[in-house]
Amino acid sequence: MEFQGIKPEAFWLLAENRFQDSHSFYEAHREQIRREVVEPLKALARDLTETVLDIDPRIVVDPNRNGTVSRVRRDNRYTRDKSMYRENMWVAFLRDKKVWECVPGFYADFSLRGCSYGMGFYSVRPSLMNRLRQMMDEQPKRFLTALQQASDAGFQVSGERYARPKRAGLPPLLEEVANRKCFSFDREELDPAFYGSEALVPRLIDSFRVLTPIYHLLLEAVEAEQLQNV
Repeated sequence: MEFQGIKPEAFWLLAENRFQDSHSFYEAHREQIRREVVEPLKALARDLTETVLDIDPRIVVDPNRNGTVSRVRRDNRYTRDKSMYRENMWVAFLRDKKVWECVPGFYADFSLRGCSYGMGFYSVRPSLMNRLRQMMDEQPKRFLTALQQASDAGFQVSGERYARPKRAGLPPLLEEVANRKCFSFDREELDPAFYGSEALVPRLIDSFRVLTPIYHLLLEAVEAEQLQNV
């Protein structure tokens, strides 16, 4: 196991870097940020590689590609927030974004506020959500089993809801997903000791495996949608 934790002080430095929003400040602390944050996250990605490839062999695991480990410098070309640097950093595992326009992905996000981790399904086209709801209609037990497993492990569903529900009268677990434009399954850990030691690795491995059944259901919808659009 390569990952040995990230000290909370490292995220204080990231927060200060964001507050200063200064190229000169970043350059003065660049090596420290690389050593104390970026390299540990790359080590974490390597420790999780075997697990995520077992879940899906098409997931990109190279820490230097596909946004697997986030950059400190923000891409602010298309955002209202023009600050140059981020105060949170993440590890994210998903298929190649150049090939797959929208796929679910596993993640762990870190900042001074703590750590959140789980699986996200973002920027979902309405047609893809329609396909997913159709799958829920056809295979409700399969979805309920997968969603119950995630719920029992403490994962909460979040994401923007439709103003008008697309489905009514569903079991609560199905309703939580069916009536959102996009969604994620999240857990939070506010204790910095959580990401301050190697104990983080088995926790993430267990969590990603818990979310594997719902991940595969989402992939089925994505692959069917992509095949239709070829």
